Amino acid sequence: MSTKLKEKVHYKSYITITIALALAGLSELASLFFIQPLLPALAKQYHVPIDNVSIILSVETAMLAIGLLFTGSLSDRFGRKKLIVTALFSGAVITCLCSTASSWEILVAMMGLLGLTLSGIASAATAYISEEVAPAVASIVTGYFVFGNSMGGMFGRVFASQMIAHTKLTNIFYGFSALLLFISFLVLVILPESKNFKPTAKLKLTTMINGISGHFKNKMITPVYIIGFIIFGSFTSLYNYLTFYVSHDPYNLSHAHAGLISICFALSVITAPQSGRLANKFGGTKVLTGLFLLMALGMTLSLTHYLPMVLVGVVIFTGCFFGCHSISLRWVNKYADKNRGQATSLYLFFYYLGGSIIGYSNGYVYTHFGWQGLVTLVVSLLCIAIAIATYLRSQIARVPAPNATAS
Repeated sequence: MSTKLKEKVHYKSYITITIALALAGLSELASLFFIQPLLPALAKQYHVPIDNVSIILSVETAMLAIGLLFTGSLSDRFGRKKLIVTALFSGAVITCLCSTASSWEILVAMMGLLGLTLSGIASAATAYISEEVAPAVASIVTGYFVFGNSMGGMFGRVFASQMIAHTKLTNIFYGFSALLLFISFLVLVILPESKNFKPTAKLKLTTMINGISGHFKNKMITPVYIIGFIIFGSFTSLYNYLTFYVSHDPYNLSHAHAGLISICFALSVITAPQSGRLANKFGGTKVLTGLFLLMALGMTLSLTHYLPMVLVGVVIFTGCFFGCHSISLRWVNKYADKNRGQATSLYLFFYYLGGSIIGYSNGYVYTHFGWQGLVTLVVSLLCIAIAIATYLRSQIARVPAPNATAS
């Protein structure tokens, strides 16, 4: 086969991979977080206090994090595509069952089960990219996977915030169940089978523990786990309580209009892939530092009482967040010398754990100290992230990167 023909075949394969994984990421995040803009309505309907209503998201993300401790190893053992398709199909069934929830407690439990079920998609997808996509374009493909995630988050939030005024909650669950079912069959059909996947040995608890221990000893990826904890915790804090913030004086937006703010997730189509390109050119730690500073600026702008400036701040924060997540995912996969699925799962474990712990805790901060208190805490966390990125930069000088694009 000629070189040009090989390049053409690879190009078509990469396009198919990008589309399939982006759609998997879209359906995953749409189904997980469509409940977020409904928190004010749920608080009113179920008589749940504002500082406790976000427990449904915290349980969901906590179960997602717990699942990631196991799904990475399952992916390393049984294969990337098989795990992705199974998770999507099972998620469709559980989402449909959520429509039968007759109480707040049951709904919380069912959404937690959904988080557990969908936990393997991201780790399997990023490991698949590392194995099947050339290093020169892997950062970009990963960026588009993150873009699919962000579009899913946007679609889920916007769709739910608009439809709750026109239909029952059960119908919204049916809609997202149908989405997961459709995407599961689509991924089954169009995602190429793995060519470079090498299954690990038979699953044993000791093997899993040894693998996790090995990743924690890797000083080039352990700090990135903390970054994941911080960035998603900060992101979740912003969007958990932004609807409450802008629905009161001096803004007084309706829940439907407040839900439209999630449209700024579309920025990830630019920021996630472009961040990968910038990381290739200037180094991941330098780009991360710049993005953290911009996220802090965005949060600070949200303190103004001028709505357009608040929205500008939210747009800056959101766009930079997706860039940070894309670079961090790629970093972990580049520096993990083996069991990449497990290494990515550990990153995502801390990522979602941050969303659960920080997101829920900031409910108390917002209740007692207002939006200013929440912003102060998030900016402080971002300062810690900057310090970690600075540390990683110093380590790169001592430990040569396996691939220059990850530096």
